[in-house]
Amino acid sequence: MNPFELHTKALVITLWLFQAAVVYSQEGYINGKITNGSENLPSVKLSIGEINLITNENGEYNLSLKPGTYKMTIAHPDYEIIEQELKIRQGETKTIDFIMTAINRLDEVVLLGSLSNIPRSNLNTAVPVDAFSEKVLNQTGQISLTQMLNLVAPSINISGEMLNEPVTLRGLDPDHVLILLNGTRYHNMAWIYGGGLKGQLGRGSVGNDLNSIPPSSVEKIEVLHDGASAQYGSDAIAGVINIILKESTDRTTAHVQQGQFYKGDGEKFAFGVNHGISLSKKGHKGFLNLSADFRHQAPTHRGGQYDGTVYYPIPDNLEQDEKDAILLADNQKVEERNFNRKNTVDQVGNSKFVVSGLMINGAYPVNNNLEIFWTSAFNQKKVYREQAYRFPKNTRQVNLELYPDGFLPLSKSTTTDITLITGLRGSLNNNWYWDLTGSFGGNTLRSEVSNSNNASQSILGKDAPTNFYNGKNIYEQFTNNLNFSKKFDGLPKSINLFNFCTGIEWRFERYYEKPGEEASWKNYDDTYRKQPGTGGISLYDAIQKSRNNSGIYIDLETELHNRFLINLTGRYEYYSDYGGNLAGKLASRYKLSKNLTLRASVSNGFRAPSLQQRYITSVSETRRNIGGELFISTRGIFPNDHPVVKALGVPSLMAEKSINLSSGFTFKITKNVSLTTDLYWLQLNDRIVLSGMFSRNNNPTLEDILNQYPEFNQVEQVAFFANAINTRTKGVDMVLQGSWAWNTSRLGFILAANFTQTHLYGNIKVADNLPNNSLNTSALLNTEEKVKIEKGQPNSKMILTVNYNIGNIGFVITNTRFGETSIAPVVDANNSIFLSETFSPKIITDVSINYKIKSFVTLNVGVNNLLNVYPDKIKNYENTAEGIRIYSPDGAPYGFNGGYYFINTKFSF
Repeated sequence: MNPFELHTKALVITLWLFQAAVVYSQEGYINGKITNGSENLPSVKLSIGEINLITNENGEYNLSLKPGTYKMTIAHPDYEIIEQELKIRQGETKTIDFIMTAINRLDEVVLLGSLSNIPRSNLNTAVPVDAFSEKVLNQTGQISLTQMLNLVAPSINISGEMLNEPVTLRGLDPDHVLILLNGTRYHNMAWIYGGGLKGQLGRGSVGNDLNSIPPSSVEKIEVLHDGASAQYGSDAIAGVINIILKESTDRTTAHVQQGQFYKGDGEKFAFGVNHGISLSKKGHKGFLNLSADFRHQAPTHRGGQYDGTVYYPIPDNLEQDEKDAILLADNQKVEERNFNRKNTVDQVGNSKFVVSGLMINGAYPVNNNLEIFWTSAFNQKKVYREQAYRFPKNTRQVNLELYPDGFLPLSKSTTTDITLITGLRGSLNNNWYWDLTGSFGGNTLRSEVSNSNNASQSILGKDAPTNFYNGKNIYEQFTNNLNFSKKFDGLPKSINLFNFCTGIEWRFERYYEKPGEEASWKNYDDTYRKQPGTGGISLYDAIQKSRNNSGIYIDLETELHNRFLINLTGRYEYYSDYGGNLAGKLASRYKLSKNLTLRASVSNGFRAPSLQQRYITSVSETRRNIGGELFISTRGIFPNDHPVVKALGVPSLMAEKSINLSSGFTFKITKNVSLTTDLYWLQLNDRIVLSGMFSRNNNPTLEDILNQYPEFNQVEQVAFFANAINTRTKGVDMVLQGSWAWNTSRLGFILAANFTQTHLYGNIKVADNLPNNSLNTSALLNTEEKVKIEKGQPNSKMILTVNYNIGNIGFVITNTRFGETSIAPVVDANNSIFLSETFSPKIITDVSINYKIKSFVTLNVGVNNLLNVYPDKIKNYENTAEGIRIYSPDGAPYGFNGGYYFINTKFSF
């Protein structure tokens, strides 16, 4: 290389370095430390424009910013929010330290409810949003997220105390709540709530398993109480629950919890650990956060004693003296066989389960304008539950050589959840921010049963198998999102904010039903006198279905005169299996004064029918030899596109449509006390329900229709999904909260309440080819299901929590009032007699004491249901399953296990 070329290259490199230095120097720097006055505060969240970062283990932060004016928000779940305007000049370095004030209330910076990603206090949002920190959730003494939410959120209900508890919001079904994980749609479960498990709400709906998320990975949970289909897509009719994962670094926390019920059973054990690693680069926060959880729960039994016959059935058409004679003979044989009736009670109480899960959450700054992020999770849950006892008197169900005294089957369900989320986010010129996200979520349910039989294998005698694999249900979801947002500057003084967001989404869903082993469903009895199978998925029910969905949205948000906030959103989605939907939302907030704010919203929404609802097949075949002649019949749930369902005139499933109105206010009564109140009215049209059984034996029109098709001659009973009903829900959410501090002591309280009512309106939509009479409307939605929709959830729920902390000791007492519920079970074979039950309101008291033994060890001791309150007992004997059930799982939103005490030790390093 000659001297001239060398000189030229050196000059070019020098000029390039000089230019880079000039550009680099145009940025300003801020750094500082955040404390509570005496201790450094790690994991404090700072939001500056679209930038979010978290303080390190020493409470320190630092970052670079382009010159300009910013709004800086500092938030921590246990401290007052700090909001401050920040001006940065070219090349300027600022050191700003902050001291945070401790609080004990729900006031929290939230992102849910607005697509602008501008952090706001939940007292300053256009729609009601609650936020529950990790600390608040852990104080409940529960080991699963659903139970935690049930004890802190009045508008949320769960049913019973089973592991896969359906979660509902504002009295609707589980599939009317959209679940987000770090703002990304979380996958559904693979199976449908069929109503076979007592105590489960939402028959025919498909929900999400929140208990598949390790509690140790959760930073906080945000709950949006408003229709949000236009903002977040299908399922958000009742609202949205967003689970925000931890981003803390250079810190390890672990907890160990043990507890049991007053009766000495139902032991619970939980262990969780969380560790964060810093991946920060040039002042931009990067992190890798790891969580692992193990949870175990022993079963509880709260049933009664079976009073019915064991060995000899009693037909209904006999005279009383004949019934008495059979009963006497049965009692004699019970005594001869030394049969213990107490052993016949199935799982009336909590199931046994074992759960283990892992969560990885992270982000890495590639450069000043680009960041890669990821979340992955694995969770496996094994649930063991006793099914209904099979008595020897039911000879069609029992292999008497194998089980001469009957048997109690034990089901084992193994669910596996996998989540993979990854993406890029960054900024472009002129303050355009973008993110590209791809995610996969999958849920698998594997079903097995032991201590059982396929009665049609009775020919094998004692050599017949007793353990069976019943098959798998699998749901998979692939989602891709691309979003853009821009906060416009240089606006007139009257416009404080104008933010524009737009994005597209593409989603692919797949649903499988895989058959079980042959013996779980096949009939081996040539005489057809024995019931085949153990409830397994047959070769004929196995399916594999898929669909894709694409959507686009536009969101505009502006604030005028620093008072009037307006948000307008529109979304269009198209589903490959049924068509498109258009949703819109208008929300506003107006500050009447510094302390009083009005807010309101109006929106229409939709929920697409799930793949499971469209395509589930659960049809069984019965063969009987009567008088030497073979009779074959089929019954069960037929998919919506099946020829039998089409012959009845049932239209293809379409989306449920909603109209949502809400209005309310937030009022800071004093410096220490605030009140929020929100009224809502929600109309849901074309609501999807799973029908009851339509039987040709008592329905002449149905028989005429089926007789027109020779291939339907064997069909005896038909159930299906249909857009059959309309409902209206109205209610109010209220939160009154206060907080005071004196030196080293703090006192806080929260009184939160929800009042809600749901009613059917209009006609029940029977299949087009069936008469719209009482016979068919009752078959489609009987009294039991109608009562469950309207009164199956508490009509009110109020939670009063009082916190007091002094030094290293904290006291928490919570009183939760669950309102009235009702049931109306069917008690006869013809589905015509319903005996209703109403269960009175109950107050459940929980207390706990926290003691910080060392700076790194905190002990929490508490009691849930301190006064050992149980729900009302069932009054009608016909509803007790001949004495087995004392309490109704359908009418006990807080369970029926009684008092529970626990001890939880938390370590932090």
